[in-house]
Formats: sequence, C-alpha cells, structure tokens
Amino acid sequence: MDAMFALVAEASEEDLLKHAAHLMWAVGVVVLFVEMNPLGYPIVAPYGRHSIDNPFASWCGPLISAKAAWLLQECWSCLVPLALMSFAKPECLASLPNRVLLALYVGHYAYRAFIYPLRMRGGKPMPIGICALAATFCAYNGFIQGRLWTVASIRTLDSPYDTATFYGGVVLWAIGLGINVHSDGVLRGLRKPGETGYRIPKGGVFELVTGANYFGEILEWCGYALAAQHIVAVAFAVFTFCNTGPRAYHHHVWFLSRFQEYPENRRVLIPFIW
Repeated sequence: MDAMFALVAEASEEDLLKHAAHLMWAVGVVVLFVEMNPLGYPIVAPYGRHSIDNPFASWCGPLISAKAAWLLQECWSCLVPLALMSFAKPECLASLPNRVLLALYVGHYAYRAFIYPLRMRGGKPMPIGICALAATFCAYNGFIQGRLWTVASIRTLDSPYDTATFYGGVVLWAIGLGINVHSDGVLRGLRKPGETGYRIPKGGVFELVTGANYFGEILEWCGYALAAQHIVAVAFAVFTFCNTGPRAYHHHVWFLSRFQEYPENRRVLIPFIW
C-alpha cells in the first residue's frame, strides 16, 4: 500500500490525468456493452421515450422535471473548469491553444446546461438516479478536461502537423456544434408548446440518420480530440460514442416499431454507414 501511494506521489499531474482518461475509456466500453448487450437483454437508460414500460425505471428513484435535470447534470462540465481557472498555471492560460480548447469544452456545456433546458418543450421527467449519474460524470470529466488545460499540459503549435490538426479540429468541432444545435431545433419544432407526443423529425442531418443530434455531438468531441492531440480528450470522444451510440440505436428501433412510414434509408448514427 505504501508503495502504491509512493508511485501516486511521484506521478506527474499529466500522468494522473492519463490514468483518469483510461478509466473513462473503460467505463465507456462497459456502457456500450450493457446498453447494446449482444448476449442478452440490453439495459436501456429509463428516461425520455424509453422510460415507458421500462423495467429499470423503478430502480432509478423519483422523477424530476426534464429542465431541472438537464441543468443539474450538465452544469458541472461548465462550472468545474471555470473554478479550476483560479488555480491555473500562468503559462497554461498564456497558451492560445489551451484557451481555445478550454473555451470549446466550456462553450458546449454552457449551451447544454443553461440554454438548451430553457428552450425545451414537453420533455419527460427524468429519474433522479439517472440525473445523479450524469452529474457525477460531468463533474469528473469537467475536472480532468479543465485540469488538463489549466495546469497539466500546454498544447503547442510547433510544426505544420500541430497547426493543421489544431485548426482542423476546431473547424470540425464548429461543424458538429452547428449540427447539434440545428438538430435540437428540429426536435423542438416537432412540438407545439404544451405538447408531449412524438413525430418523425425531418430536415438537416435527420434525413440521413436517426441520431442527428448525437452525430453532431460526436463530431464536436472528435474535433476537440483532433485539436487537442491528447489522450484525455480522445477518451472523452470515445466515451461520447459509447454513450450516445446505443441511445441512437434504441431511438432508431423505437421509431421503426411505431411509425410504418419511417424512412427506411435512414441510418442509426453515422451517415451511409450505420
């Protein structure tokens, strides 16, 4: 035990964050397996349309409003990195790439936590257990991403490769954000104020895939990982796919089972592929 604590004490902060990224990667694989489970009955997270007749709903505690749940769970990804800036190393915040990468991360979650919930229409209540799990992940991820760019690492642009991957990643992140926000608008437009039913989304990337909003978010974090060139950012991109991929698949199956006119040419999540 003493040897283990000695190793932890000797490890650099960046090494510890890499270990935290490996843990996120492992959890993502578990989530992917549990929700897709090819060996038996998959466990579908009981919120939104999948809360109806879901045998796991009773395990997740009482319901809270969708708007409150989104705010409570997503805000940590925004607030934790901002709090970490008070402990930042000057040389990290002096780096323009570090500031940009931190802004990409915080900017997405500022939208997701404080703007998106206010614009929701008719969202179904969420079990407090699901909200708590999401909040725990957001706080964890907010810490390792925020700590990476405020203390542990400096993203340099010392070569044409560094420059190309950084700016290419930023552009990909912006495209993903645009798809994500547009898809949110399409889904919101399917309901009039006070309505709670479901309709087939049309327009934009929804013409290609069922999970257009998830596809946009995956593009965002792939762009972020490309720009960052760091395993901590890559781990988050992988986790995003592991988490949203099964959700998009279950949405796809749900639509096919309830709408005979659902477009057969739509893929699940990745245009023209899956």
